[in-house]
Amino acid sequence: MKKNVLLEQAHEILRGLIQKNDIMVDATMGNGHDTLLLSSLAKEVYAFDIQEQALVKTKEKVGTLPHVHLILDSFEHIHDYVKNYRGVIFNLGYLPQGDTSITTMHDVTIRTLTMISSHLVKDGFIQIVVYPGHPEGKVESDAIQQWLKTLNPHHFQITETSFYHQDNDPPYMMMIYKTKDEG
Repeated sequence: MKKNVLLEQAHEILRGLIQKNDIMVDATMGNGHDTLLLSSLAKEVYAFDIQEQALVKTKEKVGTLPHVHLILDSFEHIHDYVKNYRGVIFNLGYLPQGDTSITTMHDVTIRTLTMISSHLVKDGFIQIVVYPGHPEGKVESDAIQQWLKTLNPHHFQITETSFYHQDNDPPYMMMIYKTKDEG
């Protein structure tokens, strides 16, 4: 299996950030790798996906852990299920080994990021792995880059990790840290 350096870095960052009493949201459970990691680090995990296949794959990894909630719903409805979270992670695009015509959509992603960022607690964070290598992924990537410019630099710090020398729109990761309350 090909080593995914970007996702390994994303997981390493999460290991350094998440504390045992944190409530975390996996906005895109996919095949369950991120949900499984979060379940080992956080007090409670809420994982979302719109595809039944993702829920089944994730359940195979996490079993019936009582602190992990697998939710068959869009991440835009996060606040219908949980509001007191420290961090939210997104692994955008489509379900690996799934139907590639079903992807995260830029307008829903931006609405959700806007909602989450305004609700995020001080010292909270959002991790986004973006895949601009497919048509909607490129649109979504461009929309996220524009949205990031709207965040108040006095309240948020943003970092980007990308593949410097790869062609063909490789994936990249954004970390958004809330450093100050807006009030």
